[in-house]
This record gives sequence, structure tokens and C-alpha cells, in this order.
Amino acid sequence: MKKTLALLLVLVMAMGISGLHASAGEPSTLNLNWKQAGGTDTQFECPWVDIQCLLSYMIFDTLIKLEPDGTTVVPALAQSLDISDDGLTYAFTLVEGVKWHDGAPFSAEDVLFSFNVSAIEPSSYITPRLAPVQGVQDYLDGKADAISGITADGNKVTVTLDTPDNSLIADVFTQFCILPKHLLENVDPTLLSRDEAYWKKPVGTGVYKLDQVSFPNYCTAIRNDDYFGPKAKIDTVTFTSYEVGGIEAYTAALIAGNLDFAYGNDINDIARAQNIVAQNPDVKMLIVPSTYQRQFWFNNTESADGKYNPDMQKKEVRQAFDLLIDKETVASFYAGQAVSLSTFVNPDFPAYNTSIPLFQRDVEKGKQMLEEAGFDFNRPVRLLYYYDDSTTADIMELLKQNFAEAGVKLEPFLAAGDLASQIYELKNYDFMYVGYGGSDPVLVYTLYIPDGGIMDGLFGDVEFRAETLGSLLSDYKSVVDTVEKKKIGDQIQLEAGQYALALAVYGMNQIIVYNTASLRFDESIYNTDLLGVNRKFYDWELVK
Repeated sequence: MKKTLALLLVLVMAMGISGLHASAGEPSTLNLNWKQAGGTDTQFECPWVDIQCLLSYMIFDTLIKLEPDGTTVVPALAQSLDISDDGLTYAFTLVEGVKWHDGAPFSAEDVLFSFNVSAIEPSSYITPRLAPVQGVQDYLDGKADAISGITADGNKVTVTLDTPDNSLIADVFTQFCILPKHLLENVDPTLLSRDEAYWKKPVGTGVYKLDQVSFPNYCTAIRNDDYFGPKAKIDTVTFTSYEVGGIEAYTAALIAGNLDFAYGNDINDIARAQNIVAQNPDVKMLIVPSTYQRQFWFNNTESADGKYNPDMQKKEVRQAFDLLIDKETVASFYAGQAVSLSTFVNPDFPAYNTSIPLFQRDVEKGKQMLEEAGFDFNRPVRLLYYYDDSTTADIMELLKQNFAEAGVKLEPFLAAGDLASQIYELKNYDFMYVGYGGSDPVLVYTLYIPDGGIMDGLFGDVEFRAETLGSLLSDYKSVVDTVEKKKIGDQIQLEAGQYALALAVYGMNQIIVYNTASLRFDESIYNTDLLGVNRKFYDWELVK
């Protein structure tokens, strides 16, 4: 059934109702939630600060995208990408004839401008990710007027690296939105993300362009008929804010059929999603494999209170702890959404090392390993956690039982006060329960790599982390051949599993719900939750 924006939508917003049905002759309208996460209610978020996957990528474009397999590159603003054999040069050939939404021509100068300004915009996530690019540090130190490793010649943009790092594909080139130089070049680059003149109604090159904006209630985007790629099949997208009514109003809108599609933190609760599906049989739920997971990080050094358990420094003890955890039951607290993990790589990802068996709990073997390692069963083991929800509390109780079966006294406790100080400075715990993820499932292992930062004081074992895992991860990021990259990724999972400085517990997959009575799209575009995947918004269509 077609839906569209009603003329009295502003008044409807005040009543917490949206997505009125279209009447004959009105343009087709897709109804989505307007997420102003972390932003203001007076301007749009800069995508260098907060990527709102639907709105940002409908309005703006990146240089390239990924297929749902997470590795195959497809064109976006760049029609081709050539990578040198040594992995040090990325040459993008831009699509000809691209226009900004205001009609101005897009050019390589916009790409150079975006990279240079984003590197010094204080709120931008891009700065640390550009570290491998030649000349970045000189630019940040004020020794150069631009990043020397990013250059343009006609419609070609070349990025030159000091050291090979293929993570830039997933972390930068497929995520980083290009902004218009002609509208922003006179703005203080350190204040660009807060420039109201532009962010009141930003201009992009995307498949949709902004039309009506009413902060903080709603905005609409209309099809960009000058788009350089396939034109969108849906005329208008209406983004409605549910900040006032909160999650209950958001949920009610999905049940009532006033929203066609939902994703993200607000819906990433399987019980809530199942309730929506139960109350509206037209709504379908998709479980999307994710890199996000819950882990145990071991304190491998010391604690300020002098009560640290030195047994944590024995890898056999850490391996044994892994066998004691009933990961399947822990994951069942999020039944249908979570999956137990053997490595940091979700088994539903192609990067998973299939030679490693799926996890199986073995209390007897774990207890035997502890005994052989000389583990002190009389000494309690302290487990820090910082999630204060009831499900986590239930998981902690289960873990106490799991460890008790092997004669280990586990003492979970909830963090209070300054969390960073407790984790990285005081360290008055033996291991902790954390959430972690990354754009490349294998690169989740970079948390091990010593870099002189706060993690070094937690994990210790700098030699192993640098010479073994560090070397493998360097090779992983340097290789161009995908087959060789997979082999190295498999080896990383093996080596890290043996040393067990951190244990993967379960992967928390993402949830998407959409109304099959109003919306149709290729579900394969959500085979993974990686940000850089081409969601093919031009192919989304409303059910007649």
C-alpha cells in the first residue's frame, strides 16, 4: 500500500502519529525513522561525526561500496579502483558528469577537500584511520598545507600510503562521505560539522536530496533525477522523529504500519522485534550477521588494590576459562539474535576459520587444565562488568554457576564511578565483560596490538602481541590477494585463540524489521551489517 506525507504532518507529529496513507495521484513515499543520535534538533549531523546509515547514505555518496560479502568492491563516485601490487597506491577514477544537488559539478577537488578538512575537524572519526596515508602527520603538525599522499589529476584521485593497509577500503573509502568544496571551503575547517548555514539543509550527490525540513519533527527527501546511477523507484522518503514519544511511540508506529523499515539500537532487542512481528503479521524480521560481540578481557598485569590473581597470566588458565563458559546458554538470553563464538569472527561471516570447531563447553577438560596449570582454587576470581541491565545480571549469575561446577569461585561485580579509571588505571579485577566490534571481523584482533596506549597496561605480553599477532595483522592488512588474506586471517584466529588474552563469548547480531505489505527490496543487501555495503536504495520499491 502506498504511503505519503500528509499536508498536516506537523500537527500529526504532535500527536505522535505519522505515515498517513497516500491518496490517489500522490507520489510514492517511504516512511522511515529520523535518528538524530548524538546531534542537535536544529541541524543535520555531519556524516564524518555520526553516520546515520539510511539518511546519510541516501543523501551523500562515498568513493566506492562493498557487495554484501564484505570484500568485493563496487563503484560509487569512483567508477574504478586500481590498487598497486605493493598495496601502497590506490588510484580512483571518478565518474564523469556527477552533479551536486544544487546543480554544481562534482570534481576531484571535492574529494581532496573532504579528506584534508576531515583530518583536522575535531569531531571527525576519519583522522586516526588516515594514519597510513603519506604526509598525514606533517599535515596535522602544520608542516604542510595538504595531505601529500592524496592527489588529483583530472578525474583521477590517487591515495599513496607509507605502509600497505587494505583496511582503508572497509574503514574509509566505503564509509567516508564526500562533501561539497564550493559550499564549505570558506568555513573554518575546525568548525565544519557545526556550520548551521550548510547543515540546516545539506547538499550531497546521493540518490535522494533533501526537500522539506522541520526540526525536530520530520524531514523529506525526494528522488534525485540527476543522479549519476540508477534512479530511485520511490519518489519521496519521509523521515519522522520519535524522540518525543520515545521507543514506545516508535514501536507503536511499526505495529500500526506507519513505518516501513527500522534498524539500529532502538529495534535491536529481539523481544521487542518479536512483539512487533506478533502484532503485525506484515512485518518481517531479519537477523543480520554482525562483528559486534561480547568478550572477556583479561587483566594480565596487576591491580591497584594488590588483590590481583596472577593465575590470569597463565595462558592455560585463560584457555580453561573459555571451556567453562556455557556460551550457548549465555547466547540464549538473546535467543535468535546472539550466536556463541569460538573466535572473534562470527561463524556466519566468510572470514571465519572453518577448521576451528564451533564452540563446545567442556567443564571436565577445563578443570583438568586448571589443575595442571597449578591454579589456586582457594582464591576468588573477580569479574568486572559495566552493563546494568537485568539480562546482564542474569548472565552473571549463570557464569557464577558455570565456574562453580569446576570449583572456581567467581565474583562478578558491577562497575561504579569513573569507568575508564577502573578499567585502565586501578584494574581492581581479574577479567572483565565488555562489548567490542569492528568494520572487518578479523581486525577485531587489533585490540591486541601494542601501540603505547591504555590497552598495553591491561594486556601486557607486548612481545607476543607485537611479534606474533602484530606481524600477522600487518601482513593481513598489507596483502592484496583475497585468497592469501583469508589464509592469514585464519592463522590470526588460531594464534589468538591459543594465547587467549581475550575470549569471545557471543556475537550480537543486528535486527532489521520491515513491512512486507508496503516495502520490497533485495534482502541479500543485509547479509552483513558492515557500514560500507551498497544498500541499493535505488532498487527499493513500494508494494503496489
